[in-house]
Amino acid sequence: MTLVYLWRRIHPGRNPLARIWDRIEGAILIGGITGALLGVPLAAAAGSEAYASAMARSALETATRHSETAFLLEDAPPARFGVDGTPSTETVSVPARWTLPDGTFREDLASADLGASAGDPVTVWLDESDAVVDPPVMPVDAASTGIGVGVGVWLASLVLLAVGYLIARHLLNRARRAAWDREWERVGQDWTRS
Repeated sequence: MTLVYLWRRIHPGRNPLARIWDRIEGAILIGGITGALLGVPLAAAAGSEAYASAMARSALETATRHSETAFLLEDAPPARFGVDGTPSTETVSVPARWTLPDGTFREDLASADLGASAGDPVTVWLDESDAVVDPPVMPVDAASTGIGVGVGVWLASLVLLAVGYLIARHLLNRARRAAWDREWERVGQDWTRS
C-alpha cells in the first residue's frame, strides 16, 4: 500500500486529475531521493577523511608517547553499581608514583578505576618531556570516528532534504488551496448567473 502511494506521489503519469502542483511535488520528491542517494558517496568521503586524520594523529601520538606502570598512593573512591548490579566503568584521578627510565621517581595524578586500592598498578602515558598526557588515539577509535562522521554527514543531509521537501510541500499546498479557492469563486459566479 505504501509503495503504491509513493509511486503515485512520484509519478502522477497521464492522470487527468493530476495538477501541475502534483507534478512539481513529484519532481521535488524525485530530486530529494536522488540527493539522498548522491549523499552516500559524499558522506563516505567525509568519513574516510576523518578516519585518515585520526589515523595520522594516532601514528604521531604513538610515536611521541610512552607508557609507564605507576602505583597508586591512595585509595580511589568506592566503586558504584548500576541498578542492574553492574559496576561503573567511571575513572577518577588519584595520586600515583612511577619510576622514570633514568631511575628517578615521579608523582602525579593518574587515572584509576573506582574502587582501586593504594598500591594497585595503573598505566600512565607520558610525552617526550615525561609530562602526563592522555593515551594515544587507537586505530579502533579512528575507525569509530570515521564511521561516526560518515553516518552523521549522511543523516544531516537526509534531515536537510526532508525539511526542504516539507517546506516545498507546504508552499505547494498553499498554492493548491489558492487555486481551489479561485475555482470555487469562478464556479460560484457561474451558478449565480444562471
